[in-house]
Amino acid sequence: MRRYKFLTKEDIYSALNKLRSAFLAAKDGSEVESIIKGVLTNDERIKIGRRILIAQLLSEENTYDEIKNSLKVGKQTIIQVQKSMESHPECFELINQREEKVETTFGKKAYVKTGNPKYIKKFIEYTGFTRKDVKR
Repeated sequence: MRRYKFLTKEDIYSALNKLRSAFLAAKDGSEVESIIKGVLTNDERIKIGRRILIAQLLSEENTYDEIKNSLKVGKQTIIQVQKSMESHPECFELINQREEKVETTFGKKAYVKTGNPKYIKKFIEYTGFTRKDVKR
């Protein structure tokens, strides 16, 4: 936050409330993706995604060295994510729950078996349903 030391508390709260409002306005994954692409740079999107990956690896009890070597991140980044996990455990729990819901729903709706009921072998067809189509 050193970079933003000139901002008042009201400025900071206003900015964070705008971000929160933007994400709450999204009704599905397509709208979330549009907001993310419109607001965040590619670098910011990758950094956030990698922090989530680090958190998942930490929750799977990988060592710092394993994470550092597999993701090519610094130890300080891993420590910072660990602290975030300790101070806001509900954040990463919500992310994991949402990911599980998306994958389960996608698995059920993305493909259907088609073919005559008399045939033993059914054909699997893609329905066009994407992960972004999963409702909140």
